[in-house]
Parts: sequence; structure tokens; C-alpha cells
Amino acid sequence: MIDTIQDKKPKMEEYFKKGIFVLAMMFLVVSSFQLYFSIDRILQTWFEYQYVPIFKSFYNLAVVGISLYIMRLYFVKR
Repeated sequence: MIDTIQDKKPKMEEYFKKGIFVLAMMFLVVSSFQLYFSIDRILQTWFEYQYVPIFKSFYNLAVVGISLYIMRLYFVKR
């Protein structure tokens, strides 16, 4: 019933899980940036040069909207 000092110390297993989580998040951030810029290049390839700014605007608006939605879910959940 009484917590001992041993129970309060973080275990090596917890450090490993946190390290793997941080590593996975770093990979996710790098992959997200690469995907964003790859889609940007695809827009330049698929559409005529005069229409590229219009499609980029819609694409960036969608990215902002999805990001705000995810952030709202995250902060409302807390």
C-alpha cells in the first residue's frame, strides 16, 4: 500500500519508450515536410503555370484547415 522509493523512480523501460516516441515524432515531422513540398512540386508539374498559384492557395488552405482541426482536437481533449 505504501509507495516505496523504488516505485517512484523511472524505469529504463519508460526511458526507452519515450525515446522511441521522440524518434518516431521526429521521423513524422521530417516526412510531413517532405510530403508537403513533394505535393507542391506535383502541383507545378500537373497544372499550367498560370493556374499553379490558385491550386497552391487551395492546397495551403486545406493544410491550414486540417492543422487547425487537429490542434483543436488536441487542446479540447486536454
